[in-house]
Order: sequence, then C-alpha cells, then structure tokens
Amino acid sequence: MSGVIEALRAALTAQFASDPAVMILLGDPLRLYDERDGRAAFPHASWGRVETRESGADDVRLLDIRLTLDVWHRDGDPDPVVTALADAVASASPDLPAPWRLISLTPTYRDVFATRDRRLKRGLLRVRAVAGAQVSA
Repeated sequence: MSGVIEALRAALTAQFASDPAVMILLGDPLRLYDERDGRAAFPHASWGRVETRESGADDVRLLDIRLTLDVWHRDGDPDPVVTALADAVASASPDLPAPWRLISLTPTYRDVFATRDRRLKRGLLRVRAVAGAQVSA
C-alpha cells in the first residue's frame, strides 16, 4: 500500500476514533480492524478493498483512491454504523504526505446486505478520495 493510502486510512481511522457518533456505535477503543476479525465484539468494522488509479496531465499527477469499509452486526441493523461512518468521512479533511494534497473526499456508496448466517448482517461504505501532486519539471 502506498504512503498516501496508508496516510489517508490512518487519518480516517483517527477521525472515526474522535467522532462521538462513531464511538457510541463502535466503542472506545474503536472496533475497526485492518481485516475482518471473526472474534471481535459486534458491531465492528474492517477495512476492505482498496482501488487506485493514477492519471494526470502536464505538471500534475492525480490519484483516484477508492476505499471500502465493511460493517458487521449480529442481531441488529448495521445501517446506523454505516451512516455514522459516512457522516464522519464527509466532515474529514485529512492532510496527506507531501507532495500530495487532498482534492476531494466523499462517501460514494452505502448498502446493507444479508449473509448466509441469518443473524449476521453486513454494511458496506465506499469512499472516494482524489489527491493531486505537482510534478517538478
């Protein structure tokens, strides 16, 4: 994972950990894991798929980053957790390592799914970030 993606995830994790609405739902310390932990208390969240695409023109590089957060809830609805995470993303303005700067950060998609285990539901939040960097000539 590139440094800019690691920095973005770390900044979002810090945003979630300081957001009262998220903390009420995911606890303190925050039950947010790098990958799903089947032994974690419910509800909990985990980072999922990361997609990146680089483009640009002339003296500018653009990095389109798509992050996925999975929310797991047993005997309950994960939608309030997904909503709290989306609201926290919408209010975040993280700093990225030089030479990158954040151009936009938006929650782009959310949904709730049933799983094979009738008691377990999965919430999904996709986040899109666009970062830019000036290329020195």
